[in-house]
Amino acid sequence: MAGLKLLITGRPGAGKTTLVMNVVERLRGSLRLAGFTTAEVRDPSGERTGFQILTVEGKQAELARAGFRSSVQVGRYGVYLEAFERLALPELARRDADLIVIDEIGKMECASDRFCHAVEDALDAQVNVLATLGIARLPFLESVRSRDDVELLTLTERNRNALVLELCCRFHGSRVG
Repeated sequence: MAGLKLLITGRPGAGKTTLVMNVVERLRGSLRLAGFTTAEVRDPSGERTGFQILTVEGKQAELARAGFRSSVQVGRYGVYLEAFERLALPELARRDADLIVIDEIGKMECASDRFCHAVEDALDAQVNVLATLGIARLPFLESVRSRDDVELLTLTERNRNALVLELCCRFHGSRVG
C-alpha cells in the first residue's frame, strides 16, 4: 500500500495551518508523527514580521523575517534556508512514522531544491502524507498538484471544522506498514 497523500489547498488565511495543527493534536499519541508546521510571527502591534518552522516534536527555528537580506527573498521576507533545511529535511526523510506532515509546500520552502526532492521522496514512499499546498503557479507546485497519487482538498470556512474530523478518521484507517 502506497499510503494516503492528502494535500490541502485554499486561499491565504483560510486556516490551512490551523487545520493541520488541529489534526496533529488529535492524532498525537495514537499515530507516529513526523514533519513540521509553519507559523506567522507578529510584533506587539499585530503586524506580521516573519515565519517560523516548528517540528511535530517541538523543535523550532526562524524560517523568514521581514527586512532580512538573504540569497532567497520572497516579497519583503528573507528566508533562512539553512535553518529551514536543518529542521525540515530530517523530518521528511523519516519512514518510521504513520504520518508525515508538511505545512507548507509554498514559495519560501520551494526555494530549497533539497526540500523539493525530499517532498517528492516522501510522496513516493509508503507513508501517509498530509500537506498544505500554496496556490502559486510555480512549476514544482504544479507538478505536485498534478500527481495521480495525491488527493486535493480545498479548505473553506464552511468545511473547516468537518475536515479536521474527516482527516483524522482517514489517517487512522490507513496506517501503512
